[in-house]
Order: sequence, then structure tokens, then C-alpha cells
Amino acid sequence: MKAEHVRAELDRMALQPGLEGCALVEAGTGLVWSASGISASDERVWEAAVDYWRLYQRQKAQFTGLGPLGAAAMYHTAGMLVVLPCCADPDVLLVLHGGHGVVDWVALQRMARALGALLKSPG
Repeated sequence: MKAEHVRAELDRMALQPGLEGCALVEAGTGLVWSASGISASDERVWEAAVDYWRLYQRQKAQFTGLGPLGAAAMYHTAGMLVVLPCCADPDVLLVLHGGHGVVDWVALQRMARALGALLKSPG
């Protein structure tokens, strides 16, 4: 039942204007739990995007004065990749792929927090 709700939330996110796709990815392994949207089948991108987050984890002592990382945003010529924390236990990240200047990234951060709460909820 919970898996169906998680999938429905990912599907809802993927419908946000300008978003091409989104995926829940395990931070430590890069394992894609679920993906939705036009670019959902590009599993290699989802797995590789988590490496941006891992780079921060390896170097976070250098950024202590900036506080914890809230999002890793990569601006590529053909679009954006954004990695957001979603759930700490298990350590799951939300990876988003969208267009330049057309995605409401702040709204998606709120959606990621709600999705994290759903993942942590019992049942």
C-alpha cells in the first residue's frame, strides 16, 4: 500500500511544469527505487546524479560554514539535475530532471519533504 502511495507521489511530481522526470535513489548504492516522467527510463542518469551528493558528503568539512547541503543543483546545457534529501533512514535522495528557468524548485523541495515523511511513516 505504501509503495503505491510513493509511486503516486512521484507520478504527481513528474507532472510539475518543466519537469522531465524524477526518481528515488538510494544514496549509498545508487539503486533506483522508482522513477517517473518522460526521462524515467534513463536509470544511468539517476544513478550517476547521486555522485554529486556523495562528492559533497566526502568534502562537507570544507563547507561547514555554509551549513548542511539543502540541494545539489547541476546546470547542464540541456537541462537541470537537482538532487534533494528525501529520507534519512533509509538514506534516500530525490533526483529531479527539468528545464532551465521553468521548474518551481522550491515547490519540489516541499514535495520532497512530504515524500520523505511518507517514506518514514509506518505501513
